[in-house]
Amino acid sequence: MNNVAIFGKKGSIAKYDLTENKPIWVGDLPSGHTPYIIGQYENYVIVFSWTWLGSKMVHCFREDTGQLLWSHYQEIIHSSMIPFVPHTLDNHMYYLASSKEIAKMSWDSGRFIFRKRFKKSIFNQYSVVIISDEVFLISKKDALKVDKNTGDVSPYPELSDKLNLKEISATLGNGTSFMSSIYLTHPQSSDGGAYAGDGGGGGGE
Repeated sequence: MNNVAIFGKKGSIAKYDLTENKPIWVGDLPSGHTPYIIGQYENYVIVFSWTWLGSKMVHCFREDTGQLLWSHYQEIIHSSMIPFVPHTLDNHMYYLASSKEIAKMSWDSGRFIFRKRFKKSIFNQYSVVIISDEVFLISKKDALKVDKNTGDVSPYPELSDKLNLKEISATLGNGTSFMSSIYLTHPQSSDGGAYAGDGGGGGGE
């Protein structure tokens, strides 16, 4: 089996066959953009890029062909004040776009199904968890169920009846794709390096 890896440099990323010393495919990035982290979930390669002027973008390529599926400016996807940690269910990612917004986006097209605000107190911090085929927001105080079609949330006391939410410090749940919350939110651009990470697989496959 040939040694294959994905590398990024200013203006592009490439899937490279190190054994035969040639690229399998090259994916172009917008002019002036340099990738600072590359992650993978199943056949999707997600790339975070930036320019010296401060513009940041997120791009998604197919791992097998290098086809560019979509690109968005980072601020359209999520607030820079919150880590980007997508959770996957039925080929869509669910994530917190801000501390008060739940979002759903298609992996294939990059189309936003919703980016919906919900009410929360200033002291209550939520995280997303997928359990079987349902999406929830949980905090130390309560749990909310997310409507997968509209993004509307409603109280879900059944979860807090079964679990002591105050004791929960982390969750995995079903169908989770974890991306490094440190590098994606705070890129280490000063050393000019490129970072690659395995986004992990969905637990519900």
